[in-house]
Amino acid sequence: MKDLPRRTITAIIYGAFFLAAGLPGPVLTFALPLLFVLGLLELWRLARALPSTGKRAAAFVAGLIVLGGGLFALLYLTSYLQGHGELIAPDARVWPWLRVNLYPWIYMALLPTWAADIAGYVVGSLIGRRKLAPRISPGKTWEGTIAGFLAAAIGVWFVGTQVFAPSLPTEILVPVALAVGPAGLFGDLLESAVKRAAGVKDSGTIFPGHGGVLDRIDSLLLVAPVIALALNAYRSGMMEL
Repeated sequence: MKDLPRRTITAIIYGAFFLAAGLPGPVLTFALPLLFVLGLLELWRLARALPSTGKRAAAFVAGLIVLGGGLFALLYLTSYLQGHGELIAPDARVWPWLRVNLYPWIYMALLPTWAADIAGYVVGSLIGRRKLAPRISPGKTWEGTIAGFLAAAIGVWFVGTQVFAPSLPTEILVPVALAVGPAGLFGDLLESAVKRAAGVKDSGTIFPGHGGVLDRIDSLLLVAPVIALALNAYRSGMMEL
């Protein structure tokens, strides 16, 4: 647990990003170009450190696709604004956020990702014994991974039933709950593999002691497209509020 202070500050960063993006969605819209530029610079730095031209080109192109696609998916999630106040009786006792307009699909991407990261770290640090991918990310364990998957699923359930009004149907919640954890893990491992090949610990230093932009959003870059697909299916007429 020696990295607990670092993880605590990371949780604060996640929480601030979560609250800022979920309530005023345009905040995230304006932040995305900055995240893209900073992420692109970090990606270029990582690619240049690889041993061959072919690997550099492949890593940069693949990373560009993941970075651009993930941020575009986040942007797409801001296209759905849900107004709650008119659906709730004035005297109903509900969560405060149920009386305001917000961007609930952003919560669906951010909260489960954040929950999985924190739960995976805490459980892995306390009882983790079996290494998941020691050559790529030595700190990850099966115990922490399973805890992260469960936390992500709980996060999906919480957002789908407590932030959405009315709640999202089971046909949407179950597939998303099953997919978010593995998607976030794959995004994390993908960036870890590139960093390991490049021989660096962090993608950048923009957050002193906490790495770079890619270190903070690697999981989210693959979770966001999963949530965007769910939103697209929701809007296509498969499900209706």
